[in-house]
Amino acid sequence: MIFFWPIHDEFGVKRLPVVNYLIICVNVFVFLLFGFSSSYQYIVDQYGLIPSKFSWLNVFTSMFLHGGLMHLVGNMWYLYLMGDNLEDRWGHFQYFIFYLISGILAALFYVTFVPESARNIPSIGASGAISGVLGAYLILFPKSRITFWYYIFVFFRIYSGTFDIFAGFWISMWFIQQLTGMFFSMGSTYSAIAFGAHVGGFLAGIGIGFLAKAYQKVRYIQNVYQGRTALSAITGEISRKILPFEQQVDQYNTEKEIDRLLNDKNEREAAVLYGKALKNYPEVFIKPSNEYKFAEILYSIGFIDEAIDAFKRFIRKNPFSQFTDNALYNLGQIYLQKGENEKAKECFRQIVLFYLYSELQDAARYNLANILKPESVFVENKNFRV
Repeated sequence: MIFFWPIHDEFGVKRLPVVNYLIICVNVFVFLLFGFSSSYQYIVDQYGLIPSKFSWLNVFTSMFLHGGLMHLVGNMWYLYLMGDNLEDRWGHFQYFIFYLISGILAALFYVTFVPESARNIPSIGASGAISGVLGAYLILFPKSRITFWYYIFVFFRIYSGTFDIFAGFWISMWFIQQLTGMFFSMGSTYSAIAFGAHVGGFLAGIGIGFLAKAYQKVRYIQNVYQGRTALSAITGEISRKILPFEQQVDQYNTEKEIDRLLNDKNEREAAVLYGKALKNYPEVFIKPSNEYKFAEILYSIGFIDEAIDAFKRFIRKNPFSQFTDNALYNLGQIYLQKGENEKAKECFRQIVLFYLYSELQDAARYNLANILKPESVFVENKNFRV
């Protein structure tokens, strides 16, 4: 016998997922209230989703009925495991609307593709909406590690423990299973599992996840554009000065030496040479993929002034990079260590105001609060008041 069960995911949440908990509580309450009643089958017949007798009311009521204790536990655990991350990312109201839309689209998909043999049978459960949660989670957190507990009983010996797997792989395998089940159940054989609802909900979650991710990217770029003036105040303007010929030759030789050190796998020495070169040649050319890496190396080995120049150069040239908020945060930390609180404040404030979806938002706010004490800090949307 082999048994696997997901026990937790990698990402915590920053705010209490009240909507997710409320949905779980309502489902549990409904089951405890009616699930053990002798008239439960009548309730299922009245409020379950019957494709041949489609009712919008039953689309909603069916989402809060379950066929048994294990059906309830499985659905609620998956919702508990992953729904909190979506609510944390989107907010309470948006997550609630997403949950309902996923459930509705799952029901419509099921009604459309359910085999004829099951059109008079009521379908119940929150699986469609929860499949939407899995679909959105796949798009937003594909590299999240899911920890599974396993139990294996072979030849009178028991093996148990835990292992991690990427959410993207696990959820994709789950979807393939649901898709296969849906196609097999479309034949004459009736399946007790509403695979169509799972597939429909999952596709809805993926679609909404993509839209949300695209919207966040657009907002991110818009905010960075609005913050470019503030960025130039932090990093300085791009140099337009044309170097004398001798210095151009020296800069070229320096760039070649950096490339040679990189080819020799000597990143530390390449970073040090890059940091020194920035003093004389602010626009010395290196591969963009190395710009942030070199700045981090210089910071880690204590070349503070060179690290400042490197982080500034990276931010100035790459305001839309996925590492720009990290560079601003590191630059702010350096200024704090040097006691230059005003400069540090500008770095953290830039993250708070213009990098709204950065994972460093809370850390930047915390540092701002410490810098500004005992003054008051008020941050909401794009307003900043001290």
